[in-house]
Amino acid sequence: MSNDNKLNVLSFNCWGLAVVAKHREFRLKAIAKALQKENYDIITLQEVWVWKDFEFIKESVKKTLPFTKYFYSGALGSGLAILSRFPIVSTTYHRYALNGKPLKFLHGDYYVGKGVGSALVNHPIIGLLEIFNTHLHAGYGPKDQYKAHRATECWQLANILRNSAAMGRQIIMSGDFNSVPSSFNYRLIRDHGFMSDSWFQLHGEPDANQFNMDDITADTYTQYFGFTCNSPYNTFSQYYDHGDNTNAKKLLGKRLDYIFYRYSPQLKCIESKVVLTGLVPDSSMSYSDHFGVVSVFSTIPQNELEKEMAPIPSLLCHPNYTHLQPSIIQEILDELNQDRIKAKGHAHTLLSIFMLCVLLQSIFYILIIVLPTTLSYHGRLPIILVTVFDGLLMNLVSLLIPVCLIVGFVFGRTEQRTLLQFINEIETFKQNLDDNYFISIV
Repeated sequence: MSNDNKLNVLSFNCWGLAVVAKHREFRLKAIAKALQKENYDIITLQEVWVWKDFEFIKESVKKTLPFTKYFYSGALGSGLAILSRFPIVSTTYHRYALNGKPLKFLHGDYYVGKGVGSALVNHPIIGLLEIFNTHLHAGYGPKDQYKAHRATECWQLANILRNSAAMGRQIIMSGDFNSVPSSFNYRLIRDHGFMSDSWFQLHGEPDANQFNMDDITADTYTQYFGFTCNSPYNTFSQYYDHGDNTNAKKLLGKRLDYIFYRYSPQLKCIESKVVLTGLVPDSSMSYSDHFGVVSVFSTIPQNELEKEMAPIPSLLCHPNYTHLQPSIIQEILDELNQDRIKAKGHAHTLLSIFMLCVLLQSIFYILIIVLPTTLSYHGRLPIILVTVFDGLLMNLVSLLIPVCLIVGFVFGRTEQRTLLQFINEIETFKQNLDDNYFISIV
């Protein structure tokens, strides 16, 4: 560290999908070189799905960040990694109960087993520090059919963070949350997980009316609004301006990447900014489709604290201790109930297709026995054509039958019951909310 009392943390979505991500190998090597030049203490990476990419990054920064953890999950891996200057004491991975749909092959979230990874590090000044890294389910289009899934992920995550804080640990929670600051997902982390948004803490709510559009530059725009995704200054963004500031003047872009932390007398954010915003050297492309976020924290030993006290961890053990407003809780419940109805309808449709396929399979089986005899007087060609065509249809239906049964019944019932479980948890939480434990946002 450049200063023993400072903790430099980077969170970055590398866009490292095999085959799909453009110029992956070139960009990931450039990212590794960029990280090598900096002086970070903790790095959390998302979307590093190719093992050799992680190995290259790990090898590039091993002199300053010798302790690493790559999280395995699902059929394709979580894509999450943590690199640390300090010894890693233990690691865990909590898989989210709902993380996509099996028939959405191109989305892929279901097959990577999305969740949150954590590494407990032994910091020389503040002791045990738990680093969390996550990548929540993406929205995929303007309709965002995964809002309920993402809400359940944040509910799980908030409770995991509360449990860690209740043990008295310092906490840093980072990653790509695929949620804007106005969403109830963000509020779940902030108001129920009791996390502080490091960037917001220092910059506050951006006011477009206070921003000078006449002297707009890539850096002033990015740092003022904190946009990390869909930025007009990212070459992989659909809103990329090619230097003319047209989309920037429309204030397009989203802040989806965050470094949250448990604010305490021992750990305070003193600087936060968006990084890796430029182009890869000797190229005309950005490092990723996201920008990174860096936050710098001051660290103070327990014995140097005067009369200042940290929030009492035992309060977080009480399930009704929260900053969430009742309206937000109801909004979450409405979303989960709506998604449960949709899930039930989708499962019913697949099971109806399953029954239809079973009926068709029976008909095709009868036809393949009866038709050759019936058509025998027309010669061999009609018999061959009918047999081949009927056989192809039988094979197709044979594939659909198990898929519709498994996805419609097994996954369909699982999704509905999981949503119902979250609904019951949150309804119980809402019903038992005690004014003694409800604390309004100041």
